[in-house]
Amino acid sequence: MFAVLMQFVAFSTPTHAAVAPTGDHLALLAIKSMIKDDPQGVMVSWNHSVTNFCQWQGVTCGSRHHRVTILDLSSSGLIGTLSPSVGNLSFLRVIRLQNNSFSGEIHPEIGRLFRLRELRLSNNSFTGNIPATIMNCSDLQVLHLGYNNLVGKIPDGIGLLSMLNLLILHVNILEGGIPPFISNLTLLETISLADCQLGGIFPDVFQRLTHLRRLAVSGNNLNGTIPPSFYNCSSLEQVFLDDNQLNGRLPENLSLILPHLI
Repeated sequence: MFAVLMQFVAFSTPTHAAVAPTGDHLALLAIKSMIKDDPQGVMVSWNHSVTNFCQWQGVTCGSRHHRVTILDLSSSGLIGTLSPSVGNLSFLRVIRLQNNSFSGEIHPEIGRLFRLRELRLSNNSFTGNIPATIMNCSDLQVLHLGYNNLVGKIPDGIGLLSMLNLLILHVNILEGGIPPFISNLTLLETISLADCQLGGIFPDVFQRLTHLRRLAVSGNNLNGTIPPSFYNCSSLEQVFLDDNQLNGRLPENLSLILPHLI
């Protein structure tokens, strides 16, 4: 009878075996698997154990759903590629991976993050095109992809990101000119397309950008004259147009037309 009782207890006692990771946990592990070197050990806490992934370094979760909302691994010395599994972190609002050594493409899966508000991938070695799927990130306010090796045209879909207030693509290897869709982004405060090998005529696209404070398009191959409507951007504080092929003269009363210029 005692032996039978012991067997019953054994079968009825709950076990404490590790639970297989799912959802955001799996996505984070997939991101870690694409990192070749982590010299600062920021991902040491990222493991397969039952440790709550919301406590991992660089990860912040929302208090309500306990889903990943911020992924901040900036300035961590990471070497590797960005896993397309980042697109499975469907509650992400902020991605900060700037100042690392990521290479390879920015995968189109980034467009699955329709809650994303901030994407900072600057100062890495990303290659390929800016994914057209980024147009699906309709809440995006900050897009900073500067100092990479991105190629091709600036996707027209960026013109649908009506909440955007910072657009920085400088120091890449892009084609075409300053896109006309810029005029649709009426909340923009900062635009930097400097040193991107852009060409064509300096466009008449800025007059609707009444919030624009900083504009940098220096170090390109822009030509033509600055259209008079450009001076309607009365909020401008900083303008960098040097190292292009522009001609014509600036207004003599520029300080009155653009009173906030530094």
